[in-house]
Amino acid sequence: MRVVVQFSLLVFLLSTCVHQSKTPEKVRSESYIRTQNSVNNSNLTPEQNAALDAMNKLQANTDEKNHFYSTFAGIEHPCYPPDTSFTISQAELLAAMNQFVESHCKELTKEERDKLAASMVLAQEEYIVAYCLANATNVSYKDGIPRIGTWIMPGILGRRDVIIAW
Repeated sequence: MRVVVQFSLLVFLLSTCVHQSKTPEKVRSESYIRTQNSVNNSNLTPEQNAALDAMNKLQANTDEKNHFYSTFAGIEHPCYPPDTSFTISQAELLAAMNQFVESHCKELTKEERDKLAASMVLAQEEYIVAYCLANATNVSYKDGIPRIGTWIMPGILGRRDVIIAW
């Protein structure tokens, strides 16, 4: 009988220690992963699937590596915290992407660049952009959103973060 009581006490103490070892950060992280997995299992529209395909093609067809790439959603990026952030529409992103592909995807034909840029922006109605200036000192918003430094668009379709290094 004494052995059973000691064994029960040992199991209880071990389960208490294991339960208390989860820090708030660990619990939040696990919650985030569960949320992301539930989003990732949702069905996408054909337009959204085409947008993700276009992002993949752009990533593979930039003239130099690391000018346009995607990562898992929600990871920490090198320039965090960003200098500022803003929200842009599909039309604003399309204008920026047209400039980007013109400068950084010269191996593609103009038609391919235009098609990929137009398809890519249809993933969402609007985009949050975390903006990092990269030590630029002469930044002006007079002509619209600056297209220098690094843009990070987090959580696109709950699946990936997209990084654009101008």
